[in-house]
Amino acid sequence: MPSRRPSRPSSAPAKRAPRKRAAPARRRKSTRRKVSIGWAASLWILAILNLGVGLGFSTATGLKSVTVQGATAGEVKAIEKRLQPWAKIPWIRHSQEAMETAVLADNRLAKATVTSNVFGRGAVVVTARVPVARINPLKGEKDEKVPDSAIYLDDAGVLYRDYWAAEFAGPDLEVPAAAQGIQLGVIPGWSLLAVSKVAVKSRSFLGELPYKLVLDERSVISLELVDGPLIVLGTESDLNEKFAVLERAFRDEKDKVLGYKLINVSAYERPVFSP
Repeated sequence: MPSRRPSRPSSAPAKRAPRKRAAPARRRKSTRRKVSIGWAASLWILAILNLGVGLGFSTATGLKSVTVQGATAGEVKAIEKRLQPWAKIPWIRHSQEAMETAVLADNRLAKATVTSNVFGRGAVVVTARVPVARINPLKGEKDEKVPDSAIYLDDAGVLYRDYWAAEFAGPDLEVPAAAQGIQLGVIPGWSLLAVSKVAVKSRSFLGELPYKLVLDERSVISLELVDGPLIVLGTESDLNEKFAVLERAFRDEKDKVLGYKLINVSAYERPVFSP
């Protein structure tokens, strides 16, 4: 038998087996646990809601006390009396607008803000009117006794009736006969705010001198001094310029100015001073 030759080792390098890629790690799905409210907690929530609703509709939450700012002692009592009906009305049914309307039944008050809470407490903040002139009730009357009530003009140009006529120290406003029956409203040819401005500005140079405002049928307004001239302002146009002329005249030559019979500044560029 022929002898076998030993096999020579092959010079070619041995092939390496390919590496197996590692399998990607599996992501765990995040599972959210549903939070379930137990029946006991649900009952507690319902009980609290029921208590809150019941308390809101209970007359025990009605308005029991109020604090008032911006009013006199007499006005505070009147305000408390006007708000008494809300003592029997549950807090949840309180109407701020209705309460403020009740407070403003007092003509002397210009603004009112009312708040209340579930504990039966309320707060009222009011702004009083500032009267600057009074509609003269004495024109054409023999009896010059000042009546208990009169119509006043406030600094915002609003007419209102009040019952302290004897205590008012400001000027009277004499209006035409056709306007005597005004329904707290109309003065021909003039805005009430402009008349109010005249009443306020005239005090700046007349001081404590007694005078009255006169508005005639032609819509011409004048200042009639008791011991001094008749000052004709004319219409409501250019009021600032007209008052500038008067303030300068009274500041520089007050005694001389008071000796005139007529001062006409309706055309402020050419004022007329008549002795």
